[in-house]
Amino acid sequence: MKHDLPSLDALKVFESAARHLSFSLAAQELCLTKGAVSYQIRKLEESLDCALFKRSIRQVYLTKTGQQLLQTTQRLFSELRHTIDRIKPTDSSHDVVIGATTYVALRWLSPRISSFNERYPDVTILLQHSVNFEEFRIQDVDFVIRWDRMTGRSKRGLLLELPMALSPVCSPQLLLRHDCPVVPESLDTIDLAASALASTPLLCEDRPLDLWQLWYGKQARPLANQRRTIADSNVRAQAAIDGQGWTMADALMQRELDSGALVAPFRHRLEGYGYAIQAYPGRFVSQNALALRKWLIAQV
Repeated sequence: MKHDLPSLDALKVFESAARHLSFSLAAQELCLTKGAVSYQIRKLEESLDCALFKRSIRQVYLTKTGQQLLQTTQRLFSELRHTIDRIKPTDSSHDVVIGATTYVALRWLSPRISSFNERYPDVTILLQHSVNFEEFRIQDVDFVIRWDRMTGRSKRGLLLELPMALSPVCSPQLLLRHDCPVVPESLDTIDLAASALASTPLLCEDRPLDLWQLWYGKQARPLANQRRTIADSNVRAQAAIDGQGWTMADALMQRELDSGALVAPFRHRLEGYGYAIQAYPGRFVSQNALALRKWLIAQV
């Protein structure tokens, strides 16, 4: 049966924004950007050919049409939720799907999953590694572990924040080639732009955020070292071990620092970033997924 209704995603975004009277709070609740919320609302208004919100500088308000649509969507969503609660399985035979990069899965998640499986041997855990891709949908996984700025604020969908400072690291051989001491925390930030190290490449991710400049701070001039993009964090770490340049390391690379494969010669670290464990607020949570969430949080 064909219908000419707006998309369910657009209606969910509208309901959240209308309930909060805030696009920002709706974005936090749905784990979207504020721009994505604004886009969905605008497309919904275009498809209905009417305004749903009155917009001011600091606030949005519902129009009469928006108030009518909010009442209807909330009633229908409530009925849909009650129906799903009645028909969903009550046993714990669901697989658990986790969104995490290979870097996080290998260095942080895998050892903890091994311990979890000893206690829950019948639970199957599936990993979805495309968390950095545009097509990734958080509502398709039970929870996600993703690198992000740490806010320290509670918001819907956020289960836990794991702050991890970032430090520039490189191979000892790279420092020796440039007559620099292979001693942890022996260099100042400005030394990376000095003549001895100014030619050494900075390995980075394919993202607009320049972590190197954030770490370097507001010096007299920008950090001019050449950037080389390597998308995969594990490959970037190995490239640094092989002497190809510097990479940013967090606590998940402590093994390479302890073994001497990498050294962290700078005193300054970049704070305010780490890993967030998040879940989509509207997703059904199986008993297995809930058990694994609690297990991981207890391990932390």
